[in-house]
Amino acid sequence: MPASQAVPGLRRLHRRLRDEGWEVTSYREGGKGAEWSLHVRRDGDERMSFTWFPDRQYFSGGAGTSCAYDPGWRAGTGESYSVESVTDSVTVPDLGPSSAE
Repeated sequence: MPASQAVPGLRRLHRRLRDEGWEVTSYREGGKGAEWSLHVRRDGDERMSFTWFPDRQYFSGGAGTSCAYDPGWRAGTGESYSVESVTDSVTVPDLGPSSAE
Protein backbone atom coordinates (compact mmCIF):
# COMPACT_ATOMS: atom_id res chain seq x y z
CA MET A 1 0.00 0.00 0.00
CA PRO A 2 1.60 3.31 -1.02
CA ALA A 3 2.04 6.21 1.38
CA SER A 4 -0.61 8.20 -0.50
CA GLN A 5 -3.22 5.70 0.78
CA ALA A 6 -1.72 4.45 4.05
CA VAL A 7 -0.96 7.80 5.71
CA PRO A 8 -4.39 9.45 5.29
CA GLY A 9 -6.07 6.12 6.08
CA LEU A 10 -4.21 5.73 9.37
CA ARG A 11 -5.00 9.34 10.30
CA ARG A 12 -8.72 8.76 9.63
CA LEU A 13 -8.62 5.52 11.61
CA HIS A 14 -6.97 7.32 14.53
CA ARG A 15 -9.69 10.00 14.61
CA ARG A 16 -12.55 7.55 14.13
CA LEU A 17 -11.49 5.12 16.86
CA ARG A 18 -10.88 7.99 19.29
CA ASP A 19 -14.30 9.49 18.45
CA GLU A 20 -15.94 6.09 19.03
CA GLY A 21 -14.54 5.88 22.56
CA TRP A 22 -11.35 3.89 22.09
CA GLU A 23 -8.43 5.03 24.26
CA VAL A 24 -5.43 5.77 22.07
CA THR A 25 -2.51 4.28 23.98
CA SER A 26 0.07 5.07 21.32
CA TYR A 27 0.04 6.95 18.02
CA ARG A 28 3.15 7.68 16.02
CA GLU A 29 3.41 9.38 12.68
CA GLY A 30 6.69 8.05 11.44
CA GLY A 31 7.52 10.73 8.95
CA LYS A 32 9.42 10.05 5.77
CA GLY A 33 10.82 6.53 5.69
CA ALA A 34 9.77 5.56 9.23
CA GLU A 35 6.92 3.28 10.26
CA TRP A 36 3.60 4.65 11.42
CA SER A 37 1.66 2.99 14.24
CA LEU A 38 -1.59 3.21 16.18
CA HIS A 39 -2.48 1.25 19.32
CA VAL A 40 -5.89 1.52 21.00
CA ARG A 41 -7.71 -0.04 23.96
CA ARG A 42 -11.34 -0.21 25.12
CA ASP A 43 -13.10 -1.69 28.15
CA GLY A 44 -9.81 -2.70 29.73
CA ASP A 45 -9.01 -5.76 27.64
CA GLU A 46 -10.04 -5.07 24.03
CA ARG A 47 -6.97 -4.02 22.05
CA MET A 48 -6.14 -3.24 18.44
CA SER A 49 -2.90 -2.23 16.74
CA PHE A 50 -2.09 -1.01 13.26
CA THR A 51 1.31 -0.43 11.67
CA TRP A 52 2.37 0.76 8.23
CA PHE A 53 5.88 -0.12 7.06
CA PRO A 54 6.94 2.33 4.33
CA ASP A 55 10.00 0.35 3.24
CA ARG A 56 7.75 -2.58 2.25
CA GLN A 57 4.58 -0.55 1.65
CA TYR A 58 2.89 -3.03 3.97
CA PHE A 59 -0.01 -2.35 6.33
CA SER A 60 -0.53 -4.69 9.28
CA GLY A 61 -3.20 -4.83 11.98
CA GLY A 62 -4.36 -7.02 14.78
CA ALA A 63 -6.92 -7.30 17.56
CA GLY A 64 -7.02 -9.08 20.87
CA THR A 65 -9.21 -9.61 23.89
CA SER A 66 -9.56 -12.05 26.74
CA CYS A 67 -11.18 -15.18 25.42
CA ALA A 68 -12.00 -17.19 28.52
CA TYR A 69 -11.73 -17.11 32.28
CA ASP A 70 -12.85 -19.05 35.33
CA PRO A 71 -15.65 -16.97 36.85
CA GLY A 72 -15.29 -18.82 40.16
CA TRP A 73 -11.65 -17.91 40.74
CA ARG A 74 -10.98 -14.89 42.93
CA ALA A 75 -7.66 -13.12 43.26
CA GLY A 76 -6.32 -12.76 46.78
CA THR A 77 -8.10 -15.82 48.21
CA GLY A 78 -4.87 -17.68 48.84
CA GLU A 79 -5.94 -20.48 46.54
CA SER A 80 -3.55 -21.40 43.80
CA TYR A 81 -4.95 -21.35 40.29
CA SER A 82 -4.33 -24.03 37.72
CA VAL A 83 -5.86 -24.71 34.35
CA GLU A 84 -6.50 -28.30 35.38
CA SER A 85 -8.78 -27.20 38.22
CA VAL A 86 -11.13 -25.77 35.63
CA THR A 87 -10.71 -28.21 32.76
CA ASP A 88 -11.19 -31.33 34.90
CA SER A 89 -14.87 -30.45 35.34
CA VAL A 90 -15.53 -29.82 31.64
CA THR A 91 -16.84 -32.55 29.36
CA VAL A 92 -15.92 -32.01 25.74
CA PRO A 93 -18.38 -33.49 23.23
CA ASP A 94 -17.23 -35.92 20.59
CA LEU A 95 -16.76 -34.09 17.34
CA GLY A 96 -16.85 -35.51 13.84
CA PRO A 97 -17.53 -34.54 10.26
CA SER A 98 -20.90 -32.99 9.55
CA SER A 99 -23.39 -34.91 7.49
CA ALA A 100 -24.23 -33.19 4.22
CA GLU A 101 -27.86 -33.38 3.29
